[in-house]
Amino acid sequence: MTQFRDPDLADRAYIAATAYHAIKRYFAHAEGLPVGYDFETRYRAYLGEALEAPNRKAFSLTTMRFFAGLRNGHTSFWDEELTQQTGPMPFRIRRIDNQWTVVRSRITHLHPGDVVTVVDGKPVDDWLEVVREHIGQSSLAALDWMTWLRPYLLPQRFTIGTDDGRQVPIDLTELPTEPERGPPLASEVETIRRTDRLVVIRIPSFDDPKHEEAAIAALRGVESARVILLDLRDNNGGSSPGGLLSAIMTKPYRGTLVSTPMTIAKSDASNSFNGSIPALPTTMMQSGPDVTLPFPDAWKGKMALLINGGSASACEDFAMRFKDGERGLVLGEPSFGSTGQPYFVNFTEFGMSFRVSTKREYFPDGRRFEGVGVTPDVSIPLTRNELKKGTDAQLELAAKMISAQ
Repeated sequence: MTQFRDPDLADRAYIAATAYHAIKRYFAHAEGLPVGYDFETRYRAYLGEALEAPNRKAFSLTTMRFFAGLRNGHTSFWDEELTQQTGPMPFRIRRIDNQWTVVRSRITHLHPGDVVTVVDGKPVDDWLEVVREHIGQSSLAALDWMTWLRPYLLPQRFTIGTDDGRQVPIDLTELPTEPERGPPLASEVETIRRTDRLVVIRIPSFDDPKHEEAAIAALRGVESARVILLDLRDNNGGSSPGGLLSAIMTKPYRGTLVSTPMTIAKSDASNSFNGSIPALPTTMMQSGPDVTLPFPDAWKGKMALLINGGSASACEDFAMRFKDGERGLVLGEPSFGSTGQPYFVNFTEFGMSFRVSTKREYFPDGRRFEGVGVTPDVSIPLTRNELKKGTDAQLELAAKMISAQ
């Protein structure tokens, strides 16, 4: 476990001031904030709490709440020491049909398909209220997706109550010994050759160039396939995979319309003289949508995408372009709805960092993307029934729809 220095009072003030400067200069999502949001008032209240926080954890949680108030999935504060103090989350819970449902689990008496109704005797949404204050997202769907993913925001011990009356004690200090049950998460690119000549290529993320390279190699290895389904469920992005797009797109396709803050000193000076300088950036430069022409050697066979709420950021950039270029069906669930090319600041000696989203993207026709995401052509929601049975009905239904196309 890496040892970090706790920030003293001056360090806290420096971190807070650096955050203030970065948000004032680079934050691209002022239009997404609720009516009446007062950044200066919130910052001054945060600064008082941050300087008076009794310990490191309290300072970090206060800072997380301040960043979360900006309601953007690419704008957040991180404390590595907090993450090291807890192990990996031994279960995955997400909202399905408006019920908190266990998707994966390494807890003996907690099973995929179980519905969580109470925690420590309280209705689950009431119990989660404090947790959700620390997670900033552009939509309730994205907030729901992220709610159970940060164990350091939860108590070390609590009891989950399920809809069938069971009480399941959870101890996050214990490393689970059970194998994980539920839909598996891939860590590398996987190729599945099915008997119906459908080839599924699962791409877990784009955070390492090796994943994009492996996906392109997989495509070249299955060019005789009747149809290729790119499974991008739970792909949380990374770097936009332009090489993969070049390998598959057969028609011109548009990128996004991008808006990013501009700082013009003379304009700011004039506004300050008149007392009208905005608290957050409102002078924006827009670019796009750019148009990319297809490569002549791109693979021209039938394709489709399978996405869900965990398909985020650069993965959504890919899905948007795939859909705009009419490359094939997009199936599954709406994507996460956040991208942003963040401005990063690292405080290495403290093990702390933050990021501020520097661009707000829109669909090529100007429609809102942030907080909305890519909508599939055909909705295939995850169901409690398939979790209980241990099947992948989403994939099977997608395969059936592609075959019938």
